[in-house]
Amino acid sequence: MKPLDKGRWLALSPLLDELLDLDPADRAARLQALQASDPDTAAALRDLLARADGLEQQGFMAAPAVDLLQPGLAGAAAAPVLPDLAGQAIGPYVLERQLGQGGMGTVWLARRADGRFEGRVAVKFLMAGLLGQHDSGRFAREGEILARLSHPHIARLLDAGLHQGQQPYLVLEYVDGQPIDVYCRVQQLDVQARVRLFLDVLAAVAHAHARLILHRDLKPSNILVTPAGDVKLLDFGIAKLLGDATEASQGAAATELTRRAGSAFTPQFAAPEQVQQADVTTATDVYALGVLLYLLLSGSHPTADDTQTQLDRLKAVVELVPRRLSEVAASQPDEAIAGQARELRGDLDTIVAKALKKSPADRYANAEALASDLRRWLAHEPISARPDSRLYVFRRFVRRHRLGVASGALAVLALLGLTTVSALQARRAEAAEQQAEQRRQQADELLAYMLGDFADKLRPVGKLELLDSIGGRALGHLSAEQPRHAAERLNRAKALTVIGEVRVTRRELDEALAPLATARALLAGDPPEPALTAAWRKAQGAAAFWAGQVHQLQRDFGAARQDWEAYRQVSEAWLAQAPQDREAMLELSSAQTNLGVLALESEAQVAEAARAFGESVGLKRRALVGLPDDKRNGALVDMAGSLSWLGQARLWLGEADVAAATFREALEMLKPLRRAQPGDASLANREAILSRWLGEALAAQGQAAEARVALQAAQAGFAELVARDASNRLWRTDALVTELLALEVATPPPAVLRPQLQALGAQLDQLAQAGDAVRVRRLPDRARWALLMWRAAPADGRAAALATLEAVRTSLRDALRPRPGQLRLARALARLDTVLLAAAPADPHACDAARQDLALLHSLVAHDPLVGELARAAARCGSAADAIPVANARATAASGP
Repeated sequence: MKPLDKGRWLALSPLLDELLDLDPADRAARLQALQASDPDTAAALRDLLARADGLEQQGFMAAPAVDLLQPGLAGAAAAPVLPDLAGQAIGPYVLERQLGQGGMGTVWLARRADGRFEGRVAVKFLMAGLLGQHDSGRFAREGEILARLSHPHIARLLDAGLHQGQQPYLVLEYVDGQPIDVYCRVQQLDVQARVRLFLDVLAAVAHAHARLILHRDLKPSNILVTPAGDVKLLDFGIAKLLGDATEASQGAAATELTRRAGSAFTPQFAAPEQVQQADVTTATDVYALGVLLYLLLSGSHPTADDTQTQLDRLKAVVELVPRRLSEVAASQPDEAIAGQARELRGDLDTIVAKALKKSPADRYANAEALASDLRRWLAHEPISARPDSRLYVFRRFVRRHRLGVASGALAVLALLGLTTVSALQARRAEAAEQQAEQRRQQADELLAYMLGDFADKLRPVGKLELLDSIGGRALGHLSAEQPRHAAERLNRAKALTVIGEVRVTRRELDEALAPLATARALLAGDPPEPALTAAWRKAQGAAAFWAGQVHQLQRDFGAARQDWEAYRQVSEAWLAQAPQDREAMLELSSAQTNLGVLALESEAQVAEAARAFGESVGLKRRALVGLPDDKRNGALVDMAGSLSWLGQARLWLGEADVAAATFREALEMLKPLRRAQPGDASLANREAILSRWLGEALAAQGQAAEARVALQAAQAGFAELVARDASNRLWRTDALVTELLALEVATPPPAVLRPQLQALGAQLDQLAQAGDAVRVRRLPDRARWALLMWRAAPADGRAAALATLEAVRTSLRDALRPRPGQLRLARALARLDTVLLAAAPADPHACDAARQDLALLHSLVAHDPLVGELARAAARCGSAADAIPVANARATAASGP
């Protein structure tokens, strides 16, 4: 008989059904009539009838198909017990023990016995039930499929043959491993590790898909992981070759074989189209992969549970939409899964949901498409999948509740019919207003994004100025009319704050105040809704902070304190409402740090600064408890910064031992971060600054050797930074200050010291050319340099060095008069006077100069130890017996700025 193509079968099928319904005599008469009109058709029908008789004699379909192909569903008897084959030779292999038995066959462990090489293999025998009598076609198909595949994550086909001339077998690579779900659970893998392991599975399946092969039975027991972490995909026993020419050549027989094997799926991992006996595609494997990924990440099956029957499970595969992956994971007893449920929210929820769509067209097309989205998730890139739309969810609801939805729809339609006329009239009246409102809301939402979320992405990379033109054009729109709702007020205030921030960074200080004032007015008072508390308080704090930053840069320190006190108050209110909120703790810590810096550097209130810094550090310690690892590094860097400020305040209070311990704690926090990120310039700079402060604190305690070690570390750090970027003025300045302090502590011979100081003096001169603000800020460093020059000067150069000292002292006085709260300037002047008095305690000129300077520094005598020491020295001024040795004065001076 010629092979039957699809068109030929469609023509013969109704005639065959007609003949099968007739008794033998009528069937013969009908065939005779067909023979006269169409001999070819009659011949084909006689052949099909003969084949049907043969199948009936063999008992084909004598038992229900469910008993033959799905014994678990029909309650059929257990699989027959096979004879023990241990010790038998199969070609060059000797069977050792049975590894497993399933509906498709049995697998034995064997070893090579011909002496050619040592090794173990898996030998697979196909059970006769699926082969059919004297037919090994299906088993040959599996061998053919495995021969097409060569991939490191697919168990290899090594050999094939017939045992005793009738029992076909395959020799496969032996994989000593655990099922992938067991491996993940035993190894306590985190989410990212599980996804990376799953990508190896996808690579194997994608390799098969690229060769037009479907696996059709993907499940944990068919995916093993070796102790080394290598994935191996097993069992292509019911795989299908897409577009296979064999079916076309073998006709209905090959088709029947494929259909019967295709029904041997595992129900828990079957796709809806497999359960419904529809066509299978690469999307069928994608569904099973989605089930597997859901199981690995949530610890639970998406549609089945232990209380369902097999039929219930099959129904659930077709009808039940799985719960969101992250919700299921959060309730699991496995800590490795439940502890990272938050990481599953968003993109992973969406990826898994797309893989588990009921319709194949809605899933990923193949394993490679699924793998691409998972790789994007690992790289923090946008994924191609999108969450279910409301329309999609609604359609699924309608499909599940057709009768109820139909009844409800009729009632709604009747109601709509009664109200249509009046609604149309009202609609026309409101259309213009709604359109205007919609456009206004769209503009607000766009601006809120550009000046809110988008600004948050630009801020860390220093590109916030890109929003300047947008902010300028937006300001008129944002000020045009008052928003109606609390959420609109919040979004508008956040956008205005970003405009103010951009202008502060561009030093357009006067222009920055207007949008910041408007933002603060919009946010005045307590949060209007509990759900807005966190966002509202954070926005209030941000607007107050930037307003304070403007006033601080304008040297209006009173206004800056008011703004930052407001920042502190709203953060305190936030923390009072949410005592465990880490973000509230960190905001209050930031507010305290700003108030501390203001007190220390602009108000000469060292004790108040130390109190504020101490509270800031305490809040950061609370926030660090239980902080996830992905956020811990940034928090540790911030903590080290706060400890640096606290140590500085303690040093200026004369508590050098406490300050040194504080600086050491900060350096210890940075050590693991520096090891992990050796190329991070910001961390290197912070470490070098802390080392310099530690050296200064140790010098103040008289521990010169330890101070030199710390200062050498700071010098090396700044030298490395300057080598990276010689144009960075801040790094060059820090390197210069560190060199001066190191020379002061090391006290090299004058002949060695003088050329080094001349080079440093040239650098100070270059810095002074940057403007008056920079010149004033560097006056304390200029004073330290002048004192060193004076000490190193030869006899014939003493007068010139003393004249330089007098010039620096005059500059410090002139700078302090309009800036009485600048503690760095005040301490530099007190330090210079103290050293000069120590060198010449009976010199009337030195005594007079010190007393004049104390008139400028009188408010600090009781608060600053260095100014207090000058006052005591000045009180003893004129008595040679009270002279202070120069060496002691140098140690005292080491606690300067």
